[in-house]
Amino acid sequence: MQLKFADYNEGEGAELLCPRCMFNYLHHYQIDIFERGEDAATGLHVQVVDGSCTTDTLLRDNPSSRRHGLTVGLWCEGCRARLLLTIAQHKGVTLVDLIDTGEDFE
Repeated sequence: MQLKFADYNEGEGAELLCPRCMFNYLHHYQIDIFERGEDAATGLHVQVVDGSCTTDTLLRDNPSSRRHGLTVGLWCEGCRARLLLTIAQHKGVTLVDLIDTGEDFE
């Protein structure tokens, strides 16, 4: 999904907008970090949610099929949409995406 932003402000950045309702109040609720060598079958997964951190070697939710990845779980205050902001490394480039999970935050 194409990311949509409000106006850019030097030194602050631009507000990410909800793709469902275009509201700008998006809250972070979960961070996932995936680390692995190029095309490695195993690696490290770190998840931070609700004030705690867990680690494991599960890479199935890594947004990168080959290297490192990062996901930020977001929910929209306007329509309660659950969104997933992803950053993935692939063949030397960095890919950024926003996924609407189709679920609502409760």
